[in-house]
Amino acid sequence: MAKRITFSAVSLALTVICLYGASTLPTGRVAALALASLFCALCVNQYGVRYGVALYVGASILSLLLVPKRLLVVIYILFAGYYPIVKLYIEGLNKLWAEWLVKVLYFNVILFVLYMVFKTFFLPHLSSTVVMLALHYLGLIIVALEFLFVLYDWMLSYMIGYYNQMIRRIKHE
Repeated sequence: MAKRITFSAVSLALTVICLYGASTLPTGRVAALALASLFCALCVNQYGVRYGVALYVGASILSLLLVPKRLLVVIYILFAGYYPIVKLYIEGLNKLWAEWLVKVLYFNVILFVLYMVFKTFFLPHLSSTVVMLALHYLGLIIVALEFLFVLYDWMLSYMIGYYNQMIRRIKHE
């Protein structure tokens, strides 16, 4: 039990550090946000969904209290934080085409929710020029975000697989 709690606590701390870094770093924000979600995936992989959910909830609360830029925390809370758990269940379909269909549909629903949150809370503070430019290129932005999502999902799978290989190798040595 102590190993589980320690692993979860360290993962929680690393998640909040990544979110704080995503908030303060001049570049690499998307990579830091993706890395923050990796710790939830590793916790789910190592000890199950309950620990992953606990990590997600704890990281969400602590990030709201500690991270200065709330937009990245909102993205973590609404998508990146619990996506590894959703990914686990989607990949239980065991049909690659169905998995990708559900993942892309899920991402588009979340993208719409994020757009509505952004429109409600952040859009009134932006200049009209920025808004018009974003609306003009909205289709291109959506395609780019979907490409980033597929890349993120692929890299998340790769990192989980790498972690599994390293843990198996260490346990067998």
